[in-house]
Amino acid sequence: MWKTRRLLGLLCLAVLSKPALAVGPAEPTITWNLSDWPPFHLLPGGQAPATAEQLGEGLMDGFLRLVLGQLPQYRHRFVVLNGPRAEVERKAGLQLCSPTSMRTPERLAQRLFTPALLAGQLQLVLRRERLQQIAQGRSSISLRELSARTELQGLVMSQRHYGADLAPWLRPAPDGNVQTMVAPRAGNLLTMLSAGRMDYTLEYPMVVGYHQLGQPAELVSLPIEELGESPVGYFSCNRSDWGRGVIKDIDRALRAVAARPEQVLPLYRRWLSEDQFAREAPGLRRFLAQRARGGPRIE
Repeated sequence: MWKTRRLLGLLCLAVLSKPALAVGPAEPTITWNLSDWPPFHLLPGGQAPATAEQLGEGLMDGFLRLVLGQLPQYRHRFVVLNGPRAEVERKAGLQLCSPTSMRTPERLAQRLFTPALLAGQLQLVLRRERLQQIAQGRSSISLRELSARTELQGLVMSQRHYGADLAPWLRPAPDGNVQTMVAPRAGNLLTMLSAGRMDYTLEYPMVVGYHQLGQPAELVSLPIEELGESPVGYFSCNRSDWGRGVIKDIDRALRAVAARPEQVLPLYRRWLSEDQFAREAPGLRRFLAQRARGGPRIE
């Protein structure tokens, strides 16, 4: 018995005399705010993935996965917040980054931006049965002319950035022919359009295509004449000391990914028709080549 007690005493002494292991600094973390916006993001049940490996098969899911591969020094967590809620959380101190941002003067006061991809062109979406009545045989449409037709009702999402080229024609008019509404996801407006709740809305063709997967194509989209070059989509982070450090690393990661167009272009091809991809691909290649060869671009 005394031998057992002596052995236990020696073991305890060894444990107590062993120097404590040093605790390293906490692993730096980026919290990514994702949007429930098929097919840019495909979130099962609209919920944020628990890990990067659980990102979906949407265009921006795949692109973000490539970018995260260039950021192994960070732990990555994901949340799903709509635009207004995300701004409230930022003002309350939550440090957020977003992979799907459009740059505006108002947002520049709150966030830092770095260019990521071409966003593609929004198009006018309407019901196929109203195509001749509204477009009158044209293959493209003027939103300026359309917004002046008081017999038609347009509906767009409030607090969504549709671009400076379209902004003058999307202000709610006194006669009410263009209205805005809060919607949790873009697909809600397409459902309302299919049901005849309005005459037209604006959306990306790939979103319209995804909305009609496995269904009759009741909705069609037309190019908008007022639009210029395809706008750039940005990654953004809080305008803070934390955000400045993170956005520099994200910018480097984006340039590394842009140098591999063979990995990026198939992400678009999956969700665009052959004709749409043929129109978009040359501009995408030029943008990626310029981004890969250029230096840091942070605003």
